[in-house]
Amino acid sequence: MKWGRILVAGLGTCVAALLVITVAATGYAFKLAFELRGAPDQARIGQLAAHLGRSYWWVLQILLTVPAAVWAVRKVQRSHQLHGVLVGLVAAAAGFAMSLTLSVRTMAAVALTVGAGWLGGAMARECHRTTPSSERSGDRRPVLPGK
Repeated sequence: MKWGRILVAGLGTCVAALLVITVAATGYAFKLAFELRGAPDQARIGQLAAHLGRSYWWVLQILLTVPAAVWAVRKVQRSHQLHGVLVGLVAAAAGFAMSLTLSVRTMAAVALTVGAGWLGGAMARECHRTTPSSERSGDRRPVLPGK
């Protein structure tokens, strides 16, 4: 098991989702500042950030779990889906800890996040299966015909 990669990928999805929301709110603040040619209304920016956090947090986390799981699983030799599910579980646990709500929507989002981790593991397995072993090991020497 690559526990370090699993933890980094799982927790990285939360950080990445937070960064996406922060960048969106910052872009909105710049837009307001240029429209008003002055200081933007902090209440409107806060409302947008709160709305994005409530409405799109889990969507972003689910979408970001797939590439995070692919990254975490890319150097694993076997049990790719298991590693992907573990990435999804770490991401879901971190997201659940940040939301602190227990609802049907939250449980569905947790299940979808774990499923996204499994999907990332399956995608990495297929990539691993179709990539020649010489490319996987980092051996970039050309193979000469007849040798």
